[in-house]
Amino acid sequence: MQSTLSAASNKFEVALKSVENSKSSIDDLRDQYEAALAAKEIVQQISMECQEACQKRIGYVVTRCLQAVFGDQALKFLLVFERKRGQTEVRGVLVDAEGHELDPLQSCGGGILDVAAFGLRLACLMLQRPQPARVLILDEPFRFVSSHYRSNVRALLSELSQEMGVQIIMVTHIEEFMDFENRLEIE
Repeated sequence: MQSTLSAASNKFEVALKSVENSKSSIDDLRDQYEAALAAKEIVQQISMECQEACQKRIGYVVTRCLQAVFGDQALKFLLVFERKRGQTEVRGVLVDAEGHELDPLQSCGGGILDVAAFGLRLACLMLQRPQPARVLILDEPFRFVSSHYRSNVRALLSELSQEMGVQIIMVTHIEEFMDFENRLEIE
């Protein structure tokens, strides 16, 4: 009887230690979970700040290009960040003067898309780190821009090139873009 009682006592102590270890493990897991939640909040805050910075920088450059070519009341460019399938996705939209959101591929002419695409390329070049050589090589970038707006495009290219320190190398058949001072003619 004594040995049965001693064995039961040993089993009880082992079980008690196991419960204590489990409580400690549960407390450790709870602490890790709370730390993970705090880290997640920090990451989400940083993510929101990065999204806002991208929107400001990219949206500014593309909108500036659109308005320089098509006028101050032209479309504005926005980045829309959405949570889908557990990830953040971004899409570019154009917003008209009345605040209507337009799908660039469905609602706009080619000239607007040409200017917006140029603005996106320029903004992406300016955001890269480490900073690469500031050179944009473009092949017929403004082929759909109406002749009415080409002088505005030319002024924009000259202004942005000097302001942002970007060299623009452009292949084009549009005569209005061929009379820059520093150009190379290939025949």
